Amino acid sequence: MSQPALTLQLPDDVYERVRRTAKGMKQPVEEALVKIVQAATPSLEKVPRAYRAELEAMEDLGDKELAQIAAGRLAPAKERRLTQLLAKNQRDQVTDRERAMLASLRSEADRYMLRRAYALLLLKYRGHPVHNPANSKR
Repeated sequence: MSQPALTLQLPDDVYERVRRTAKGMKQPVEEALVKIVQAATPSLEKVPRAYRAELEAMEDLGDKELAQIAAGRLAPAKERRLTQLLAKNQRDQVTDRERAMLASLRSEADRYMLRRAYALLLLKYRGHPVHNPANSKR
C-alpha cells in the first residue's frame, strides 16, 4: 500500500524548528516531521478494541458536542450506588448479586471516563484550553 504524499508550505520559523529537530534526530526533515505529527495527534492504538469505534466516531463531532461529553457524568444515583458498593466490597461484604451490579456500574463508569478523557484530548488537540481539575482548590 502506497503512502499518501503531501506538499506542505510551512512558515519559515516553523520550518526552522522542524529542521533543527530533524538535525538533532539525525533524520531527514520529512521523516522527523512524520514522527512529530505522530506524537502530536491523538491515537487509539492502545485503547481496547471494544471502545475504538465509539471514540473514533467522536472525532467527527463538533467542539460543542465534545464539550458536552467532557462535562458529562454518571447519573448521580448510579454514582452513589457505585460508591456504596465499592465501600461494601472493600469490607468484603458484597453478595453475588451486588458483585454483578458493581461490575456493571464499574464498566459504565469506565466508559464514561474514557469518553470524557478522549473528548478533552480532542478539544485540547483542536486548540481549546482544557481545565485541569487537579489545579482546582476545593
